Amino acid sequence: MNLDFHSPQRRVMVVDNDHDLVDSLCEWIGLSSDWTVVPAYGAAEAIAQAGSAPPDVILLDMEMAGADGFETAERLGRASGAKHSAILALTGNADLRDAALSDPRFRASMLKPADPGQLLVLLSKLVPEH
Repeated sequence: MNLDFHSPQRRVMVVDNDHDLVDSLCEWIGLSSDWTVVPAYGAAEAIAQAGSAPPDVILLDMEMAGADGFETAERLGRASGAKHSAILALTGNADLRDAALSDPRFRASMLKPADPGQLLVLLSKLVPEH
């Protein structure tokens, strides 16, 4: 009988082809919250990781070199299977942000640079603590 009363750790994957952005965002989220943070340096790496260990939330850059954010979101959804990770679009383009807000593959969308406080609030709304 398992008597572990600790709630499972919430996991967020940060996806961007800008390594410095991924590293700094992962470090900041990790230090500022109780989220477990998983870096993914591009669409292919994110899809592979989502297939083996789907996170609760995926922060997805919409404009990575050689990767369309909408197609990547579709592939991430298929890779994560029944888990259905919540996908949050991150972009510096207001038109893409608005398009993601009306797309059912995305649960939320933010402009970059994202306000760190608002990002943590949004993550908690997407996946509340258990």
